[in-house]
Amino acid sequence: MLLSNFSPQRYLCREALRQTLRPRSRLVAVTAMASTVVYVKGDPVANKLGDCPFCHRVLLTYERKKVPYTMEFIDFANKPAWLQEASGGKVPVIKEDGKPYMPDSDVIVVHLENEYPEPSMKSSVPPEIGAKLFPAFRGVLMGPPEEQAEKQALLVSELKAINDYLEAHQAEGPLFGGQQINATDAAVSPKLYHTIVALKHFKGWELPEEFVAIRRYMQAIKQLPEWQKTDYEEATLIKGWEKHMTHH
Repeated sequence: MLLSNFSPQRYLCREALRQTLRPRSRLVAVTAMASTVVYVKGDPVANKLGDCPFCHRVLLTYERKKVPYTMEFIDFANKPAWLQEASGGKVPVIKEDGKPYMPDSDVIVVHLENEYPEPSMKSSVPPEIGAKLFPAFRGVLMGPPEEQAEKQALLVSELKAINDYLEAHQAEGPLFGGQQINATDAAVSPKLYHTIVALKHFKGWELPEEFVAIRRYMQAIKQLPEWQKTDYEEATLIKGWEKHMTHH
């Protein structure tokens, strides 16, 4: 366009027409995604996230995929009536616009991978890696004293399998997903977090020194923005388990 023939009024009119005729599907899609609500353990009064590792898994997935969402905190001491009907009183639960409540972190993360395939979080890590970590951790934390040796041996066995896998694939990066989190990271890292923090606080148990890859793993994942946006911090984690220890 020659500057001598340039008309600001004509240009602005043409731009307005272009904006009007532009397809609106993208805008509608973003608006629909933004209406997703993720119900998680937390304190609605203090507006603070709680320490649920299964909620953490789902939030890490949302953050990695950059899918807009809002959080609603569920006070476990005062659960809403709808939650019992939707999930048996468990979290996480998601509610997408126009769709029924969807409970269960296993179901939710598969749904997110199918609906938002990029970036992919698909994992080639064998599903047995980390699968028994959480019950093994709970066995040490809450098991009777006479079973401590047996429970700790089981936990160490689970941790060794995790450490061995990470060690064998360290050339790809410190995480299960290499440099970025994948589905295995989202599932296992919150459980490792609970295991390391809670057992040290309540049992004086330290992660064995030989598990260097796990130490490197936790250090790396805590540096990622996905983790930093979803971390409920160690004090909250300890406070959450104190209630279980009190009633144990």
